[in-house]
Amino acid sequence: MEGNILSGGLNELNTVKDMITELNNYRDNCDALTSEEARLEKNIKGKEKDILEEISSTHRKRKEEIEYAYNEQMDKVRNRIKKIRTKKERSKTEKVSERIEAETAGLKEEYRQMALDIKEQFKLNKIPLLCNSRLFYAIFLPKGLLDILIIILTLVVILLAAPYIIYTLWLPEGKMIYLFLVYLFLVVVFGGLYMLLDSNIKSKHIKVLGNVGQLRIQMMLNRKRRNDIRNRIIKDKDESIYGLENFDQELAELDRELSEVMEHKKEALKIFENTTKYVIKEEITLRYQEELMSLKQEYARMYADIKALEENIKNLSMEITNRYEVFLGKEFMSVDKLEKLAQIIDENQLSTVSEAISFYRGES
Repeated sequence: MEGNILSGGLNELNTVKDMITELNNYRDNCDALTSEEARLEKNIKGKEKDILEEISSTHRKRKEEIEYAYNEQMDKVRNRIKKIRTKKERSKTEKVSERIEAETAGLKEEYRQMALDIKEQFKLNKIPLLCNSRLFYAIFLPKGLLDILIIILTLVVILLAAPYIIYTLWLPEGKMIYLFLVYLFLVVVFGGLYMLLDSNIKSKHIKVLGNVGQLRIQMMLNRKRRNDIRNRIIKDKDESIYGLENFDQELAELDRELSEVMEHKKEALKIFENTTKYVIKEEITLRYQEELMSLKQEYARMYADIKALEENIKNLSMEITNRYEVFLGKEFMSVDKLEKLAQIIDENQLSTVSEAISFYRGES
């Protein structure tokens, strides 16, 4: 075939060598630009990520600041409400106590007079004041079921509990004779005490003790009536008689203030979500726009350069393949091999590339 590389000489080899050198340079430049492109792409993605994170963190921070500001106001109002309610409860407690005191004053005076009357009767009749007790009247002048229960409980303590405790804890040896002696001792002591009180106090002063017993019943009824009045007043839900209107008015105003702050907070958050968020996003985006645009423009230029180099590589590779590689084979498609062939032609005064290839293979 006329004009193929095999029939050419040194000039043709140098031409091929220059084209391959140029192709290698294209490829080296393309590899370098591809690495730089990857670095730029990474920088762009990193910058975009940083921008998104700054937008997100700024949104979160600004929203928290709004919530904190309104929550602080609401906490102050709630604390004021708490203080007013405490003052109201304290004032109500004082007024309730005053009302209880006023409505039970007569009963208290009656109770005091009955207590003085009992004390005076005991003093005039030389009866020990210890006889003015529930235990004494339950044992010596029982009136009802409760007194019967007190008598039974007293007998259980004296005849069962006390002997058992003394027998198990204080006596050195667990003999039945000791238990019998303890039992006998307690029966004699308490039985004798009962008979002594019965004969010297109850029998001698039965009328006085009866009168005092009636007074004790009236005093018990008096206490019950006072407790009923106290419970009725405490359970009374009507606060109008205590003069707490100022507290109620202030609490109502604070409740309205709290509702207004809550509504303002809701509105502020709504405005933030619908407007402020986008303003913040735009402000941050604009702040980095020039830097990010510069990176993207540099990336676009580099991408175009790589594309042009790839096109040059493709065209030059096809030209080398079609014009030279089909004749020389891939074996000689390197600068080193082409220089070797040129050296063979020069040193051996050969005319064509074909002769140089034959000589090269003959040497090999």
